[in-house]
Amino acid sequence: MTLIMAFVGVLRNYGFEEGWFDKFVNAWAVMMPVAYVAAFIIIPKARKLAEKVASKP
Repeated sequence: MTLIMAFVGVLRNYGFEEGWFDKFVNAWAVMMPVAYVAAFIIIPKARKLAEKVASKP
């Protein structure tokens, strides 16, 4: 998902001008760790909430 988002973001902002691949790799290098940290924080909380909502009669 981060790969696609980085590609679309660079494409929309800069197009395929010279150096677009470097911008893409830099954007992806920032997005990947942010996504993993967010997933590790959000997924357990979302699971607990889903279990709580699903277990209500």
